[in-house]
Amino acid sequence: MKTPNRSMVSFGNVQKRYLLNFVSCFVLLVLVQVFMGNIHGTNYLVILTINCCISIILAVSLNLTTGCLGEMVLGHAAFMAIGAYASAILLKAVSMPALLGFFLGLILSFLMAGLIGFLVGIPALRLKGDYLAIITLGFGMIIKSLLEVLNFTGGAAGIDGIPRNTTVVLSVLMVMVVVAFLFTFMRSRFGRSILAIRENEIAAAATGVPVTQVKVLTFALSAALAGIAGALYAQYMRSISPATFHLDYSIEILVIVVLGGLGSFTGSILAATILVILPEFLRVFNDYRMIIYSVALIIIMLKKPGGILGRFEFSLSKLLIFIKTQFFRRKVKDHE
Repeated sequence: MKTPNRSMVSFGNVQKRYLLNFVSCFVLLVLVQVFMGNIHGTNYLVILTINCCISIILAVSLNLTTGCLGEMVLGHAAFMAIGAYASAILLKAVSMPALLGFFLGLILSFLMAGLIGFLVGIPALRLKGDYLAIITLGFGMIIKSLLEVLNFTGGAAGIDGIPRNTTVVLSVLMVMVVVAFLFTFMRSRFGRSILAIRENEIAAAATGVPVTQVKVLTFALSAALAGIAGALYAQYMRSISPATFHLDYSIEILVIVVLGGLGSFTGSILAATILVILPEFLRVFNDYRMIIYSVALIIIMLKKPGGILGRFEFSLSKLLIFIKTQFFRRKVKDHE
């Protein structure tokens, strides 16, 4: 009898895992459509869910650079701003059906933010550590200042009257697409090169990894994904202004990444959800809610300095295998 080829067995297992993940995402999307698809766009639960989705996309995109590549970036909100304004200007200039406008706005935002990220990354990523953080911080301030003085961006008043194309279902769908892409991307050869640079840049270069190219392209991809979050924001809020994309917002995104765990996309998703929902639950303590919120963050970081999940990543297939193993163990014990 022939022994099965290991590569074929592995490929079959990968196919099963992808199929399982696809079915799970489809079921979740159907549930979102059933329970929230017909709720009015200004409903409180809808606003909270869309804000959650935007924060998740921003957090996982920043985690790609800060957590996986190991480079500190402090101007991530600037790339979100580029995406938001690119989408807003397009939709204000050209009238089109909602769904077409939504996806065209996303594509343009992705490309524009990615292009700017690429151009900024070429000189910036020759530096490391605090120097890179300062450059990206300065870049964020430059973008905000430019948005305030340029005529086609509406100046300090910004742009209003943007078509509201973003819905809960589309927001959840984009989160699924971005997260699935990043998980798959980090398992690719390029993704392994990113992790190799994070662990030891000199050793990675010695093994043939083009360090500068990988850094710049990773930075550009992270910026492009932040542009998608900006497009979602602009097409839901219907008005944007430079004041929204300030330094504090970049710091908030970084806090989410650090809290969830550097290098863990699952941690970023969990931390983004917690940090969006927690202040809303604390509204009953209106006078003290920001103090409670800050203390809660400090306690979590003291107890879990590596983040809530560290570098752990959730796997649905592994969870099902674990449940199945525990079930059979219990069954064997019952027979004994």
